[in-house]
Amino acid sequence: MAKQIGTTAPRVDLGIQMRELRKAAGLTIEEAAKTVGGLTYDKLRRIELGQSTFRMVGDLRKLLIVYGVGDDLDLVQSLEDLYKTPASQDWTTQFRTVLTTTRTFAGIESVAHAVSVYNPNVIPGQLQTREYAHAQFIEVQPIEETTSEFISSNVALRMKRREPFTRDEEPRKLWAILGESALRHPVGGPEVMRGQYDEILRMAALPNVTIQVLLTDASVKRLWSNFTVLDLGGDRPTTVQVDTGLGSAMSMSDRPATVARFTRWFNTMIASAQPPEETPAFVETLKREKT
Repeated sequence: MAKQIGTTAPRVDLGIQMRELRKAAGLTIEEAAKTVGGLTYDKLRRIELGQSTFRMVGDLRKLLIVYGVGDDLDLVQSLEDLYKTPASQDWTTQFRTVLTTTRTFAGIESVAHAVSVYNPNVIPGQLQTREYAHAQFIEVQPIEETTSEFISSNVALRMKRREPFTRDEEPRKLWAILGESALRHPVGGPEVMRGQYDEILRMAALPNVTIQVLLTDASVKRLWSNFTVLDLGGDRPTTVQVDTGLGSAMSMSDRPATVARFTRWFNTMIASAQPPEETPAFVETLKREKT
């Protein structure tokens, strides 16, 4: 397993494993929810997404019996341990003003072995400097009506998410495809952009990071929404996160058909973007334009 930021978000890990056990049992969420009193479709769906947890440990045990694994004492104990892990040990809880969906994504990302991200119009969070991230939130503050605390917390979470890509021990793999407009769009003024260009150059030089630029005039059918493919490794399902274009709204899915579709999109744009070795020269040119 890849080294993590801190303690893996227990609810996320529990949700992933419960989803896989349900699927192995051949049950839908609706069918499974009906087997435990007080459990609803919406509640079980939130549990599987890592957004909620069971009301009582007894409900977890009942569902494991339904899934046919109630006699696997080691499995039952490991899942109960996840359920009982104090919220204070979930590293995402320190960012309480961040939206639940964002914290859930960060929790899943924290256990990924490799991350592939496509951003056509804005530099992805995995590459952002603190100044760029702050300026980006300030830009939309009048529209989203966010507080200073909300902005500070989101920026801090974004910086925390970057750590696995830059650490010396077992750095996480990152493959980022940036639309040309993402690099040209001014955020926070020339000084902020120059600092951001320097950071992209630094990140591009890391052996675990690949950065490509998809030029505006590249002949390719492209998506206009940001998306991220999270390779969780082992038995965990690869997960896709897609921004809906409505501010902070996002959706996540580990359905094989959805994952395969976005993987094909990503591979198509890899082939159409500039080769990674051309990225530094392109970014240096943009940086000179800001002087």
